[in-house]
Parts: sequence; C-alpha cells; structure tokens
Amino acid sequence: MKKQYFRELTLGEIKKKGLAEISNNLISNILKIEDYSVIINLNLIPGDYDSSKRFLKHGNDVKLPRFNSLDAIIKNGETSLGMRNKVFDKVPEKIFSGYTIKPVIGNDKLTRKVSLVECIEGAKLYCYANQDREGLFNSFIDVKAYDGANKVAVEGAEVIVSVPSRTVKQPRSKFKFSSVPVFNHKRKFGIANSVVSDHVCDNKRFNIRYVSFDNNEYSRQINFCAHEVAGYLSIVDYYKNEKYSITPYEMNQFAIPSQETVNFYDKLCNNCLIDDDKLRKLNKAEKEILLWGLVSKQGSDAFKPTGKLKDYNW
Repeated sequence: MKKQYFRELTLGEIKKKGLAEISNNLISNILKIEDYSVIINLNLIPGDYDSSKRFLKHGNDVKLPRFNSLDAIIKNGETSLGMRNKVFDKVPEKIFSGYTIKPVIGNDKLTRKVSLVECIEGAKLYCYANQDREGLFNSFIDVKAYDGANKVAVEGAEVIVSVPSRTVKQPRSKFKFSSVPVFNHKRKFGIANSVVSDHVCDNKRFNIRYVSFDNNEYSRQINFCAHEVAGYLSIVDYYKNEKYSITPYEMNQFAIPSQETVNFYDKLCNNCLIDDDKLRKLNKAEKEILLWGLVSKQGSDAFKPTGKLKDYNW
C-alpha cells in the first residue's frame, strides 16, 4: 500500500467526479480539467506494439546529442541541462517512450534511457523527503560523497544515497551513484553521460529487453527509476549547499518538471480514464506519451523548475 503522500484516486473515485469524453486535442483538453474527469476515446499505444510494456522498451526515443569522442563533447561545451533544453524545444508531435543518452568515455557504452514519468515520480519522492521538515516520517534522503581523490575531477565522484520508500512499512533504498560530475573540470561533459547507479528495484530488475536479431543496437539499456532521480536531486542539493558547486545541477541528466507539468501529471493520474473495452486508469506508457505531447506544445518550459522544487504542491 502506498503512503498517503503518493496515493492516487481509484477508478471508482475518478468516475464519481463526472465524466466528459475527449478524442482529439488531448493535451489542451487535459490542461483545462478542473473538477471533473475525462474518458479518452483513443488508443494511445501505437499498433506496432502488442503491449504497453513493449512500447516502453522499444518505442521511439528522443535522442540527446551523440558524440564520438571526449574531445568532441568538450568542444561542444554545452551542459547537459542546456543540451536537453534545446532538444526539448524541438520535440515534434510524435509518440515517444523516453529520452536517451550515450556515454563517450569509459568501457561502459550502454545507452541510458530516461522516462518523463520516472522524472516526475522522482521529483515527487524528493519533495516528500524535503517537505517532512519536522522529520516525523523518517523521510529524509541521506547523501554521502566520496570525492576527496584527485581522480574525481576526471572520473567523477561516487556518492551513496539512502532514499525512503513510497510504500508503507517498506525499507529505505540505499545505493551508489558512479560517474557523478562534481567539479568544474572540462571532463565533466564526458563524465555526465556515463552516470549510473547500482540500484536495483523491481522496476529495473524485470525491465528485460532484446532487439531483433538483425538490429546492430545492443539490446541492454540502463533505465533509471524514481528512486535514482530523487537521489540525484539530493546530490545536487548537497553540492550546492555544502560544496558550493553547481556542476551536478548543470550536468544533471534528469528533467525537472515545472509546477504546471506536475499539475498536468496529477490530472493524468487522478482525472483521466481510457476506454479500452472497459474503463480503466492510464498506464505508465500512456502517461509517458501524453507527457511528450505536453513537451511538444510547451518545449523545454515543461521541464524547467518554477521556484524551488521542494516547495511544489502535489
């Protein structure tokens, strides 16, 4: 059972609000929702995919800039935040399953894939930890950085984080980030694209993916989850407040939503149903698709913080 902070309305509770049907201009119509709910009379998952899970694994992704070498990404000189904003400003009205990043240094060249749903869920988990200001629910996020060696400037730091669970009476998640850019060194551009953690939850463990035999792409990808997003946002805070470094923020690979995007996502969870033989709530893939629809309309503004994230309303 989810903690109250993360609870969503049930199907029955959503239906009680009063229902309107929509089948076009979905983003605009969802943004207008106030005290009612909507039924989406449209199949959002492309017909090429036999399930929503398959779409999330194999659906088209928004590719952040690729570089063939460390020199190339250093010469480009754009922070991860800046590159992502430029790409988001040009997202077409198409269906996407997430955005991807490719490492340029080290032996680990696995593609990193980031879901907008996980970015928002991670931001909510971060806020849960920071809005418990009296420490009543043991919801803090603990950060312990190992950054004392000279090599950290060129290889990135290793940082251990401890993140609370969203589920009642479940243990905290403690895991390690590697390749965290923490110093303003030119190699930060390469370090950031290799960010990874050793966190394993069901969301990650059972995300098994194989591409077709004649596809030259490597099947395995690294997918990030809400726990990792919340943990990394806490690393950003730690370095800003304790080390006076904004490098982890500038090189952050996780999109931070605006308050309006959070409100939009809340409507996807609590005001939207889909007619799929029988009425049901939206699944993760459908939420992801609609979030990319919002980005195609609002560009990078959809994922630019409005004020302090820790003060958002959820």
